[in-house]
Amino acid sequence: MKNVAIYVETFLPPSQSFIINQAQSFRNYNATILAGERVSSAHTQQAKVEVQDIRSSPRMRAGELFLKIPRIGIPALFPVTKKADLIHAHFGKNGYVIGPLAQAARLPLITTFHGFDATYTGDPKGPGGFNQVRFFSHGRKQMAGWNGWNIAVSDFIRERLLEIGFPEQRILRHYIGLDLTMFKGSPTKRRKGLVVSVARFIEYKGHRYMIEALSHAAAQGNSIEFVMVGDGPLRGEIEALARKSLPKVTIYENLSQLHIRNLLAEAELYLHGSVTLENGHAEAFGLANLEAQAVGTPVVAFRSGGVGEAVEDGATGFLVAERDTTGMSNAIGRLLNDADMWSAFSVRASAMVSEKFDILYQTRLLEDYYDAVLDEYAAARRA
Repeated sequence: MKNVAIYVETFLPPSQSFIINQAQSFRNYNATILAGERVSSAHTQQAKVEVQDIRSSPRMRAGELFLKIPRIGIPALFPVTKKADLIHAHFGKNGYVIGPLAQAARLPLITTFHGFDATYTGDPKGPGGFNQVRFFSHGRKQMAGWNGWNIAVSDFIRERLLEIGFPEQRILRHYIGLDLTMFKGSPTKRRKGLVVSVARFIEYKGHRYMIEALSHAAAQGNSIEFVMVGDGPLRGEIEALARKSLPKVTIYENLSQLHIRNLLAEAELYLHGSVTLENGHAEAFGLANLEAQAVGTPVVAFRSGGVGEAVEDGATGFLVAERDTTGMSNAIGRLLNDADMWSAFSVRASAMVSEKFDILYQTRLLEDYYDAVLDEYAAARRA
């Protein structure tokens, strides 16, 4: 068994549960999470992977300061480097931060880009945070010239990395996949008119457009119950708009994956409203779309970013042009009122996810990539 150190800034926001799901799916690698800090959430409490919390160790905390300010890596301050064969950072900024440690420890570095880290084209100072600013101002360009390896979570993100200047031969498009032992079809009775969205309350997730489309659908005589799962800075504003516009609204902040699965299995539709912002930020893929389809729930979404890679338009759901709330409303109405169409979409949705996005299969591909990176790195060192 080889060993991989997985670096994340925080272990683990609810929106990043895919990281622990992937780590727990390894067969040929032992994973250790190296986390800037540890927070409690419904899924992290059940994690079965070793987690080393930097903030809980004075030595690692000192090492983190060296990494983040003068950008000096000191392997002796991080016990995980003694047994690791490689380091895998999730999110571009984290790859930028941990890069000096990987270099000093003579370990290959793989960085997975998940979306904002590859799509953002706005003011580098806009996102805030000392290393975030450095990453967007010059860090990404520097990483493109590093002797590192990179993963794009969709073809859409791969194209963004190529535009930044990352070499094609150092980018792997790899879908994370879905835990199909958790997200699988169930005999749960569907709740008439239940529409679900699982998304943080932030601008690009497009809650306003979803609410407008659902309001139109309700005005056409459709029974609509909208359940939103998530949290974020716009929650209060979005909740007020939803309660003003729709007949029945429920919001949950922090649900376990089991609760999310059960909610999706009760829904008639999953709604995804992500749009592209002026600063370039767009949806990288939309993993929640897979979670819904895995339990047989059709999707209605905007054709934005990498969303089309997770939905078969006209077979597992409908894709409409960004911000086209009339088109979204019409698609919602078609699926809520055509039982035969809904049933066909439901069957194909769960089959599609099983065929293409099983996390066990996708993780085997990732482990193969780890092996290839280690072979290439060893050959380069011998040379």
